[in-house]
Amino acid sequence: MLSDPEPYESSMADLKILEEEIFPINQAFQKVFGIDKELKLNSIKLAIGSNYNDYVTIGENDLIKFEVKPTLSGLMRFIKENKESILGFLDCEYISEEGNVIYLSCGKKNLSDNITSIKVLILASMQQRGFFLQQEHKYYGLQLYLIIESRKPNDVKLLELLRELDIDWELVYFRRKLAIHDWTEIECERNSENLKSYLRAKFETLNYFDVNNIIRLIVKNQLPFKVAQKMASLLYKMKNQRSTQFQDNRYQESSYQEDQIQQDEYSITLKKAEVAAAAKLACAYLGIQKKIKYDRDISDAEILKYETELTNI
Repeated sequence: MLSDPEPYESSMADLKILEEEIFPINQAFQKVFGIDKELKLNSIKLAIGSNYNDYVTIGENDLIKFEVKPTLSGLMRFIKENKESILGFLDCEYISEEGNVIYLSCGKKNLSDNITSIKVLILASMQQRGFFLQQEHKYYGLQLYLIIESRKPNDVKLLELLRELDIDWELVYFRRKLAIHDWTEIECERNSENLKSYLRAKFETLNYFDVNNIIRLIVKNQLPFKVAQKMASLLYKMKNQRSTQFQDNRYQESSYQEDQIQQDEYSITLKKAEVAAAAKLACAYLGIQKKIKYDRDISDAEILKYETELTNI
Protein backbone atom coordinates (compact mmCIF):
# COMPACT_ATOMS: atom_id res chain seq x y z
CA MET A 1 0.00 0.00 0.00
CA LEU A 2 1.61 3.20 -1.19
CA SER A 3 -0.62 5.69 0.59
CA ASP A 4 -3.31 5.96 3.24
CA PRO A 5 -6.72 4.73 2.06
CA GLU A 6 -9.33 7.29 1.09
CA PRO A 7 -12.04 7.94 3.74
CA TYR A 8 -14.75 5.92 1.98
CA GLU A 9 -15.26 2.32 0.99
CA SER A 10 -14.74 1.24 -2.61
CA SER A 11 -17.78 0.35 -4.70
CA MET A 12 -18.34 -0.66 -8.31
CA ALA A 13 -21.09 0.41 -10.72
CA ASP A 14 -22.44 -1.65 -13.62
CA LEU A 15 -21.41 -0.78 -17.18
CA LYS A 16 -25.09 -0.73 -18.15
CA ILE A 17 -25.33 2.64 -16.40
CA LEU A 18 -22.88 4.11 -18.90
CA GLU A 19 -24.48 2.36 -21.86
CA GLU A 20 -28.09 3.22 -21.03
CA GLU A 21 -27.77 6.58 -19.26
CA ILE A 22 -24.55 8.34 -20.31
CA PHE A 23 -23.82 7.40 -23.91
CA PRO A 24 -27.31 8.50 -25.12
CA ILE A 25 -26.55 11.93 -23.60
CA ASN A 26 -23.33 12.07 -25.62
CA GLN A 27 -25.17 11.12 -28.83
CA ALA A 28 -27.83 13.80 -28.23
CA PHE A 29 -25.07 16.31 -27.43
CA GLN A 30 -23.27 15.65 -30.72
CA LYS A 31 -26.52 15.72 -32.68
CA VAL A 32 -27.29 19.21 -31.39
CA PHE A 33 -23.83 20.80 -31.28
CA GLY A 34 -22.09 18.85 -34.05
CA ILE A 35 -20.09 15.66 -34.36
CA ASP A 36 -16.85 17.61 -33.79
CA LYS A 37 -18.07 18.76 -30.36
CA GLU A 38 -17.41 16.19 -27.65
CA LEU A 39 -17.79 15.99 -23.88
CA LYS A 40 -14.32 15.85 -22.34
CA LEU A 41 -13.69 12.94 -19.96
CA ASN A 42 -12.46 14.43 -16.67
CA SER A 43 -12.69 11.52 -14.20
CA ILE A 44 -13.40 7.79 -14.40
CA LYS A 45 -11.89 4.55 -13.06
CA LEU A 46 -12.58 1.29 -14.90
CA ALA A 47 -12.13 -2.17 -13.35
CA ILE A 48 -10.48 -4.66 -15.71
CA GLY A 49 -10.03 -8.30 -14.75
CA SER A 50 -11.49 -11.79 -14.60
CA ASN A 51 -13.80 -11.38 -11.56
CA TYR A 52 -14.70 -8.99 -8.73
CA ASN A 53 -11.87 -10.32 -6.56
CA ASP A 54 -9.20 -10.15 -9.26
CA TYR A 55 -8.94 -6.92 -11.22
CA VAL A 56 -6.84 -3.83 -11.84
CA THR A 57 -8.07 -0.28 -12.34
CA ILE A 58 -7.32 2.25 -15.07
CA GLY A 59 -8.20 5.92 -14.96
CA GLU A 60 -8.65 8.66 -17.52
CA ASN A 61 -4.89 9.30 -17.68
CA ASP A 62 -4.20 5.59 -18.30
CA LEU A 63 -6.69 5.63 -21.18
CA ILE A 64 -4.67 8.38 -22.86
CA LYS A 65 -1.57 6.16 -22.63
CA PHE A 66 -3.56 3.47 -24.49
CA GLU A 67 -4.24 6.10 -27.18
CA VAL A 68 -7.89 6.40 -26.17
CA LYS A 69 -9.29 9.85 -26.91
CA PRO A 70 -10.19 11.48 -23.54
CA THR A 71 -13.84 12.06 -24.46
CA LEU A 72 -17.12 10.23 -23.93
CA SER A 73 -16.96 9.01 -27.53
CA GLY A 74 -13.47 7.62 -26.92
CA LEU A 75 -14.63 5.93 -23.72
CA MET A 76 -17.62 4.46 -25.56
CA ARG A 77 -15.38 2.93 -28.25
CA PHE A 78 -12.91 1.58 -25.67
CA ILE A 79 -15.68 -0.13 -23.68
CA LYS A 80 -17.21 -1.59 -26.84
CA GLU A 81 -13.87 -3.08 -27.91
CA ASN A 82 -12.95 -4.44 -24.44
CA LYS A 83 -16.35 -5.17 -22.93
CA GLU A 84 -15.58 -8.79 -22.00
CA SER A 85 -12.74 -7.78 -19.68
CA ILE A 86 -14.32 -4.66 -18.13
CA LEU A 87 -16.20 -5.48 -14.91
CA GLY A 88 -17.53 -1.97 -14.21
CA PHE A 89 -16.46 1.48 -13.07
CA LEU A 90 -15.54 2.53 -9.56
CA ASP A 91 -15.43 5.56 -7.31
CA CYS A 92 -12.61 7.76 -8.59
CA GLU A 93 -12.82 11.00 -6.63
CA TYR A 94 -13.97 12.05 -3.17
CA ILE A 95 -15.11 15.63 -2.53
CA SER A 96 -14.75 15.98 1.24
CA GLU A 97 -16.38 19.44 1.42
CA GLU A 98 -19.59 18.14 -0.17
CA GLY A 99 -19.49 14.52 0.98
CA ASN A 100 -19.80 13.35 -2.63
CA VAL A 101 -18.15 10.32 -4.19
CA ILE A 102 -17.62 10.86 -7.93
CA TYR A 103 -17.87 7.94 -10.35
CA LEU A 104 -17.87 9.88 -13.61
CA SER A 105 -17.19 13.49 -14.49
CA CYS A 106 -17.18 14.99 -17.97
CA GLY A 107 -18.05 18.29 -19.56
CA LYS A 108 -17.53 20.95 -22.21
CA LYS A 109 -17.10 24.73 -21.98
CA ASN A 110 -18.05 27.62 -24.29
CA LEU A 111 -20.48 25.74 -26.52
CA SER A 112 -22.27 28.80 -27.86
CA ASP A 113 -22.80 32.49 -27.16
CA ASN A 114 -25.29 31.63 -24.42
CA ILE A 115 -24.33 28.15 -23.17
CA THR A 116 -21.13 28.53 -21.15
CA SER A 117 -20.77 24.90 -20.03
CA ILE A 118 -22.40 21.48 -19.83
CA LYS A 119 -21.36 18.90 -17.22
CA VAL A 120 -22.40 15.28 -16.74
CA LEU A 121 -21.78 13.72 -13.32
CA ILE A 122 -22.48 10.37 -11.70
CA LEU A 123 -22.05 10.55 -7.96
CA ALA A 124 -23.08 9.05 -4.65
CA SER A 125 -23.96 11.55 -1.96
CA MET A 126 -23.29 10.64 1.64
CA GLN A 127 -26.28 12.77 2.57
CA GLN A 128 -28.57 10.62 0.39
CA ARG A 129 -27.69 7.31 2.02
CA GLY A 130 -30.60 7.49 4.44
CA PHE A 131 -32.98 8.11 1.54
CA PHE A 132 -31.77 5.08 -0.41
CA LEU A 133 -31.93 2.86 2.67
CA GLN A 134 -35.47 3.99 3.43
CA GLN A 135 -36.93 4.26 -0.07
CA GLU A 136 -34.95 1.76 -2.14
CA HIS A 137 -33.77 -0.65 0.62
CA LYS A 138 -30.27 -0.31 -0.77
CA TYR A 139 -27.08 0.60 1.03
CA TYR A 140 -25.80 2.77 -1.80
CA GLY A 141 -27.33 4.67 -4.69
CA LEU A 142 -25.93 6.61 -7.64
CA GLN A 143 -27.36 9.82 -9.05
CA LEU A 144 -26.98 11.30 -12.51
CA TYR A 145 -26.60 15.08 -12.86
CA LEU A 146 -26.79 17.04 -16.09
CA ILE A 147 -25.63 20.58 -15.24
CA ILE A 148 -26.13 23.26 -17.88
CA GLU A 149 -24.91 26.83 -17.43
CA SER A 150 -26.68 29.18 -19.81
CA ARG A 151 -27.13 32.94 -19.96
CA LYS A 152 -30.65 32.43 -21.35
CA PRO A 153 -33.18 29.85 -20.07
CA ASN A 154 -34.79 29.57 -23.51
CA ASP A 155 -31.69 29.30 -25.71
CA VAL A 156 -32.49 27.46 -28.97
CA LYS A 157 -29.64 24.94 -28.61
CA LEU A 158 -30.52 24.32 -24.96
CA LEU A 159 -34.16 23.55 -25.77
CA GLU A 160 -33.09 21.36 -28.69
CA LEU A 161 -30.77 19.32 -26.45
CA LEU A 162 -33.47 18.86 -23.82
CA ARG A 163 -35.93 17.69 -26.50
CA GLU A 164 -33.38 15.12 -27.69
CA LEU A 165 -33.17 13.85 -24.10
CA ASP A 166 -36.99 13.75 -23.74
CA ILE A 167 -36.87 16.37 -20.96
CA ASP A 168 -39.94 18.59 -20.63
CA TRP A 169 -38.26 21.94 -19.95
CA GLU A 170 -41.51 23.80 -19.31
CA LEU A 171 -42.45 21.34 -16.57
CA VAL A 172 -38.95 21.49 -15.06
CA TYR A 173 -38.97 25.31 -15.08
CA PHE A 174 -42.46 25.42 -13.54
CA ARG A 175 -41.59 22.94 -10.78
CA ARG A 176 -38.31 24.73 -10.06
CA LYS A 177 -40.07 28.09 -9.79
CA LEU A 178 -42.66 26.65 -7.40
CA ALA A 179 -40.01 24.91 -5.34
CA ILE A 180 -37.93 28.07 -4.90
CA HIS A 181 -41.01 30.12 -4.03
CA ASP A 182 -42.23 27.53 -1.52
CA TRP A 183 -38.78 27.23 0.06
CA THR A 184 -38.48 31.02 0.45
CA GLU A 185 -41.96 31.27 1.92
CA ILE A 186 -41.41 28.43 4.40
CA GLU A 187 -38.07 29.77 5.61
CA CYS A 188 -39.37 33.34 6.00
CA GLU A 189 -42.48 32.24 7.90
CA ARG A 190 -40.42 30.04 10.21
CA ASN A 191 -38.10 32.83 11.30
CA SER A 192 -38.60 36.59 11.27
CA GLU A 193 -34.84 37.10 10.88
CA ASN A 194 -35.01 35.23 7.57
CA LEU A 195 -37.88 37.48 6.51
CA LYS A 196 -35.87 40.56 7.50
CA SER A 197 -32.88 39.42 5.43
CA TYR A 198 -35.11 38.63 2.45
CA LEU A 199 -36.84 42.03 2.45
CA ARG A 200 -33.58 43.96 2.89
CA ALA A 201 -31.98 42.08 -0.03
CA LYS A 202 -34.96 42.31 -2.40
CA PHE A 203 -36.13 45.87 -1.70
CA GLU A 204 -32.93 47.89 -1.32
CA THR A 205 -34.56 51.30 -0.80
CA LEU A 206 -36.35 50.09 2.34
CA ASN A 207 -34.00 50.93 5.18
CA TYR A 208 -33.42 49.09 8.47
CA PHE A 209 -36.30 50.81 10.29
CA ASP A 210 -38.73 50.34 7.38
CA VAL A 211 -38.14 46.59 7.36
CA ASN A 212 -38.34 46.36 11.15
CA ASN A 213 -41.71 48.16 11.15
CA ILE A 214 -43.05 45.83 8.46
CA ILE A 215 -41.95 42.72 10.38
CA ARG A 216 -43.27 44.11 13.66
CA LEU A 217 -46.73 44.53 12.13
CA ILE A 218 -46.56 41.11 10.41
CA VAL A 219 -45.67 39.34 13.67
CA LYS A 220 -48.24 41.29 15.70
CA ASN A 221 -51.05 40.31 13.31
CA GLN A 222 -49.66 36.85 12.43
CA LEU A 223 -49.81 37.60 8.71
CA PRO A 224 -48.32 35.23 6.08
CA PHE A 225 -45.18 35.78 4.01
CA LYS A 226 -47.08 36.84 0.88
CA VAL A 227 -48.59 39.79 2.77
CA ALA A 228 -45.15 40.94 3.91
CA GLN A 229 -43.86 40.67 0.34
CA LYS A 230 -46.79 42.65 -1.05
CA MET A 231 -46.43 45.31 1.64
CA ALA A 232 -42.73 45.71 0.91
CA SER A 233 -43.42 45.92 -2.82
CA LEU A 234 -46.00 48.70 -2.36
CA LEU A 235 -43.79 50.71 -0.01
CA TYR A 236 -40.76 50.20 -2.26
CA LYS A 237 -42.67 51.62 -5.24
CA MET A 238 -43.96 54.52 -3.17
CA LYS A 239 -40.46 55.46 -2.03
CA ASN A 240 -39.12 55.27 -5.58
CA GLN A 241 -41.96 57.42 -6.91
CA ARG A 242 -41.42 60.03 -4.21
CA SER A 243 -37.71 60.10 -4.97
CA THR A 244 -38.37 60.65 -8.68
CA GLN A 245 -40.82 63.47 -7.96
CA PHE A 246 -38.40 65.02 -5.51
CA GLN A 247 -35.62 65.03 -8.10
CA ASP A 248 -37.90 66.56 -10.74
CA ASN A 249 -38.71 69.41 -8.37
CA ARG A 250 -35.00 70.06 -7.82
CA TYR A 251 -33.88 69.70 -11.43
CA GLN A 252 -32.02 73.03 -11.31
CA GLU A 253 -29.66 71.76 -8.61
CA SER A 254 -26.18 70.44 -9.42
CA SER A 255 -25.69 66.72 -10.19
CA TYR A 256 -23.92 66.22 -6.85
CA GLN A 257 -26.80 67.76 -4.97
CA GLU A 258 -29.29 65.64 -6.90
CA ASP A 259 -27.44 62.48 -5.88
CA GLN A 260 -27.39 63.68 -2.30
CA ILE A 261 -31.13 64.47 -2.42
CA GLN A 262 -31.88 60.98 -3.79
CA GLN A 263 -29.78 59.35 -1.07
CA ASP A 264 -31.52 61.42 1.61
CA GLU A 265 -34.91 60.48 0.21
CA TYR A 266 -34.08 56.76 0.42
CA SER A 267 -32.81 57.14 3.97
CA ILE A 268 -36.04 58.75 5.21
CA THR A 269 -37.90 56.22 7.33
CA LEU A 270 -41.50 55.43 6.45
CA LYS A 271 -44.19 56.40 8.92
CA LYS A 272 -46.00 53.70 10.87
CA ALA A 273 -49.26 54.87 9.27
CA GLU A 274 -47.76 54.19 5.82
CA VAL A 275 -46.78 50.67 6.85
CA ALA A 276 -50.26 50.04 8.29
CA ALA A 277 -51.88 51.34 5.08
CA ALA A 278 -49.70 48.98 3.03
CA ALA A 279 -50.75 46.06 5.25
CA LYS A 280 -54.45 46.82 4.76
CA LEU A 281 -54.05 47.12 0.98
CA ALA A 282 -51.94 43.95 0.78
CA CYS A 283 -54.57 41.95 2.67
CA ALA A 284 -57.34 43.32 0.45
CA TYR A 285 -55.35 42.57 -2.70
CA LEU A 286 -54.63 38.97 -1.60
CA GLY A 287 -58.17 38.35 -0.38
CA ILE A 288 -57.19 37.95 3.28
CA GLN A 289 -60.01 39.11 5.52
CA LYS A 290 -58.40 40.23 8.73
CA LYS A 291 -58.67 43.34 10.88
CA ILE A 292 -55.19 44.82 11.14
CA LYS A 293 -54.02 45.74 14.65
CA TYR A 294 -51.68 48.74 14.82
CA ASP A 295 -50.39 51.22 17.41
CA ARG A 296 -52.90 53.55 19.03
CA ASP A 297 -51.01 56.67 18.05
CA ILE A 298 -51.88 56.05 14.38
CA SER A 299 -55.07 57.76 13.21
CA ASP A 300 -57.53 56.15 10.77
CA ALA A 301 -57.58 59.36 8.71
CA GLU A 302 -53.80 59.21 8.25
CA ILE A 303 -53.97 55.54 7.18
CA LEU A 304 -56.73 56.33 4.69
CA LYS A 305 -54.64 59.14 3.19
CA TYR A 306 -51.69 56.81 2.58
CA GLU A 307 -53.98 54.06 1.29
CA THR A 308 -55.09 56.47 -1.43
CA GLU A 309 -51.48 57.31 -2.31
CA LEU A 310 -50.49 53.62 -2.47
CA THR A 311 -53.53 52.74 -4.59
CA ASN A 312 -52.58 55.36 -7.18
CA ILE A 313 -49.03 54.05 -7.62
